[in-house]
Amino acid sequence: MSFKKTVTFTANVSDYTDGTVSARVQAENKILGDFVSWILAQGLNISIQEKVEIGSAKWSGEPFYCSTNGYTGDLDNHNSLCTDIYFLGRGIDKKCLGLSVDSHTLYCALSDTPTNDMRYGPSNLGSYARLPPAQLRKLQSAKETNRANYLGNVKLSQFDQNANTLSISIDYWRNTETLVIVTGLAALVIDRYSCMYKNNGSYGSLHFGFDDDFLISDGSYSYTARNENVSSNYQLNYAMTFNPFFIKYSSSYSIWDRPTTAIYCPTSILCHKMSLCGQIDSTEIPLNIPGGIETTALTPTVTAHGFPRISNNELYVKKMYVPMTYPAIASPIKIGYTPGKLNAENVYSLNGKNYVCLDNGMFGLFVEVADQGD
Repeated sequence: MSFKKTVTFTANVSDYTDGTVSARVQAENKILGDFVSWILAQGLNISIQEKVEIGSAKWSGEPFYCSTNGYTGDLDNHNSLCTDIYFLGRGIDKKCLGLSVDSHTLYCALSDTPTNDMRYGPSNLGSYARLPPAQLRKLQSAKETNRANYLGNVKLSQFDQNANTLSISIDYWRNTETLVIVTGLAALVIDRYSCMYKNNGSYGSLHFGFDDDFLISDGSYSYTARNENVSSNYQLNYAMTFNPFFIKYSSSYSIWDRPTTAIYCPTSILCHKMSLCGQIDSTEIPLNIPGGIETTALTPTVTAHGFPRISNNELYVKKMYVPMTYPAIASPIKIGYTPGKLNAENVYSLNGKNYVCLDNGMFGLFVEVADQGD
């Protein structure tokens, strides 16, 4: 039996000549396009809702400003290092999976489409980035770190900036309706109705439904865009800061993700980070558990609470739902627990089904997979 397969995408810089973007960026763009085409060929019932091409108006000007220098205080100001930008999903005003290569890094992230985003004008144009570029372009270093730490996006791969032949290799598992992608940097799970991505080595992940509307408002880009200050956000039950790739914890809206050390929270409107933890006092972290347990309090949460007592040679896997979906969408992601140790990328058999585990430790995210043959 063979559950895991590997696919590699390559392109030669020497096959291209410098133009609107460099030959190197064109080679990266070829790999990105091939990767997107491969995802779409997996029968997941999603499609390209929007594509912003190199040199187009949205690429060179608003909202991405890929060909200009010095646009915002958020974006890393560099010229023409961004490829085409793709938005995959089930509706142009729905939540989409965005994909781009910027500054030689392959990003994926929850995003709305630029068409949907540009229906609203940010109140501080030129100072704060819109939502799609804030997700899919390289940010200034501090904000890049914050976005990564709280799952605003993940880096799937980074390209060699000197080699002629560029490539990315992806390990993948699948069943009839779900695709699991693992690179050295991140994991990506896509099915017909939802998407989840996570940093490898981290329990945090972001999970959203493709059928959910991506609700934004004129207040999303306001410096004072908190529920109690902006009526449009209050009416939509938002908890937003002026940077739309951050959700801000507000004491009067404690349902929102609440990191213990920062106001920066995972990206999305009406969507929350998933984490394999409950609310645990920081002085009581069981350090002997492989990978540790985060201290963040999350709603909704993936939690070990509620598992039955089992032996250390047993595994318990339970069903979950995509956070914040209504009607609720059953998730391809399940949570598993053992008093022993789980190993990432191992396939575990339970009650006649096979699951690939995405984590090391006592708790793990599990996805049902099938034998792909030789």
